[in-house]
Amino acid sequence: MKNKFYIAFIFFLFTSLTAFAQRGKRGGEEMSEQLKAMRVAMITQNLNLSSDEAAKFFPIYNEFSEKRESIKRQLKDNRKGSRNLTGSALEASFKKSFELREQEVALEKLYFEKFKTVISVEKIRELYHTERQFRRMLLKELANRGGHRLPDDDEDDH
Repeated sequence: MKNKFYIAFIFFLFTSLTAFAQRGKRGGEEMSEQLKAMRVAMITQNLNLSSDEAAKFFPIYNEFSEKRESIKRQLKDNRKGSRNLTGSALEASFKKSFELREQEVALEKLYFEKFKTVISVEKIRELYHTERQFRRMLLKELANRGGHRLPDDDEDDH
């Protein structure tokens, strides 16, 4: 069952990327919404969520995702801004990165507790696995199309 879902997902992703890439910025916004919908579908499928669980889970998950993305954007901006820094400015950039990572861990701990109120810990494990799977599939598809490179290992160092 999951294999059929992934085949359909990859086919849909491939056709969507092609269509949205031709539309420019507006296509980017549509693509973002489409990717969110595909991620929700994949999570619902892999976690085998009932309609009641999904109705309770996704508002919490969406809130978590938005906050996590905000932290990741700040980390990315901080990393980009630190490339030409030296001395105390570079040290401050490292400290900012450490603080952001601590915020990310605190956020994950907080939402782990919130997720437990609506789904089992086994489903939370599957959620994290599904998120990694989704991200790998997306990056692989983008890399195959030449539109995106896979992240370097050293990008996560700072």
